[in-house]
Amino acid sequence: MKKIIWGLCLLGTSAPGYAAFFQQTEDEAAAEVESPVKVTVQGADTSLADNLKAFMPSLRNLKCDSSNDRVADFIESAEEKLPEGAEAMGYYNARFNVTAVKQGNCLALHVAVQPGEPVRVTDVKVQVTGAGKDLPEFRSITAVLPYQRGDVLVHQRYEDFKASLNSTANRLGFFDAEYLIREIQVDPETRQAKVRLHFDTGKRYQVGKVTVEQDVLAEKYLNRYLRVREGDTYNTENLLKQQRILDGSGYYEEVQVSGAYQQAENGVVPVAINAQRRKRYTYSGRLGYGTDTGFRVETDMEAHWVNNKGHKLNAKGTLAQNEQSVEGSYKVPLWEPEHEYASLSGGVRYTDNNGIESEAFKVGVDYNRRNDNDWQQTVFVNYLDETTRLNSGDETRSQLTIGGVRVKKTKTDDLLFPTQGWQVAAEVQGAAEGVLSDQSVLQGKFNGKYLHTLERGGKLILQGTAGSTLTNELDEMPKSLRFFAGGQSSVRGYDFESLGETNTAGDVVGGKHLLTTSVEYEHPVVDNWSAAAFVDAGNAFDNTAHLTMNVGVGFGVRYKSPLGPIRADIAAPKDDPSDVHFYFSLGPDL
Repeated sequence: MKKIIWGLCLLGTSAPGYAAFFQQTEDEAAAEVESPVKVTVQGADTSLADNLKAFMPSLRNLKCDSSNDRVADFIESAEEKLPEGAEAMGYYNARFNVTAVKQGNCLALHVAVQPGEPVRVTDVKVQVTGAGKDLPEFRSITAVLPYQRGDVLVHQRYEDFKASLNSTANRLGFFDAEYLIREIQVDPETRQAKVRLHFDTGKRYQVGKVTVEQDVLAEKYLNRYLRVREGDTYNTENLLKQQRILDGSGYYEEVQVSGAYQQAENGVVPVAINAQRRKRYTYSGRLGYGTDTGFRVETDMEAHWVNNKGHKLNAKGTLAQNEQSVEGSYKVPLWEPEHEYASLSGGVRYTDNNGIESEAFKVGVDYNRRNDNDWQQTVFVNYLDETTRLNSGDETRSQLTIGGVRVKKTKTDDLLFPTQGWQVAAEVQGAAEGVLSDQSVLQGKFNGKYLHTLERGGKLILQGTAGSTLTNELDEMPKSLRFFAGGQSSVRGYDFESLGETNTAGDVVGGKHLLTTSVEYEHPVVDNWSAAAFVDAGNAFDNTAHLTMNVGVGFGVRYKSPLGPIRADIAAPKDDPSDVHFYFSLGPDL
């Protein structure tokens, strides 16, 4: 009885695809693709046929008019290689016949295969020892063996299993890991195989000295960003997380975090962090037009760090037909700065929409954090001094100190071009008369959006917003706290903030409550283009008994640009199709 026992593949090596033991250079592979000589395989299933072709010698030296001697040499070489390709798929008794035939004006090779019965696995024994044997990462791998009893001996599954153990060992810092046993015992006569693997993880390395090269933050504040520390157990995922944290800080143009395990001594790996500062200031300007705001000019200035504590400053100015504003914010990263900061903000704003003007001064402080479940949470206190003026001449000045909380979460499968996901946001805020406020008000608002892609690629987008205010009289409220509907982000087909309660002069004065909803379907057309149809409905109101939902309908086109989805929509009120509105926007659906 003839047995074959083999064991290959050093720690950290693996081969992709079924051709587990065949390698080509890029030039050889390219030449083979360009070769006019075609190869056909008969008598084998697709996977076996593909593997046999991969094991054949390169076709780069065969031409349509190659001599008989060259063709004969190729066939002889091929017949020596083909058994290896068959054995890699579990066929140890395969027979081959390679012939050359004329096909049109060129040479073609025909491989006739008699694969025979495959070798099947009768026993699998896998053992992991060493310091890492009880870690869940190794247990999850060994819980799913490469073969079950009776499986065909496809060698690549063995190689993939070993590669998984190898990569896990490297990732977790078991750099001395080795195979004490790695073999497959094959009996071609009985077509049976036994698999034996004994993997010893050895000891786990630790993080050694951590050196950081950067020139933005003082050491005290830099330490708040460091998550890899001397004495930690080594894990490459922690190094990647450290790199993401520093990248996300906004201070650096390029960040490299590397563990020099080649220089490890006594089970300790030194870690080096190199962060190159970005430009300190960024200036930007935008010129555009929106159906909601008319022509507008916007300017921004951002100081990515003000001092060696990592504080940030942002200033923004807007000049539009119906809005002028100047705003700024000062941001202070806190103890866990990647998801925790405080900010001081302030600004002045003037707006004039549909016969109602507002002049507002606002200053506030807030605390922001993102928890482990990715909820963005904010607690804020704002002081608002706002004058609201109607075309009729009525004028109200409000001075409020408003405290509140807001939460928001977005879950999506892709940040730029999502196909599935949702977003929710909620806010509660209020002020109490006599507490640095001239009136009492309590207000809540909720917004939700859901995106689902259907089987044939069409997208369904559902959206809704609800808000409610408890206060004495609507006329006493500042415009910025009143609810309005209408416009691109509300009810398309109506002007911006054109829906709400009206006074005796016909001016739209907003409402205490808000309810809007939207249903949109987007259908792919060609390449990056798609068409959309939608129905929006909603209104701002004071009394639910008198609620009238205004409905807008429309259609549009969508284009996947490198910057994100571009949308162009046309919409009109359901009861007046001639009142057409145009909308244009850029940005992700969630």
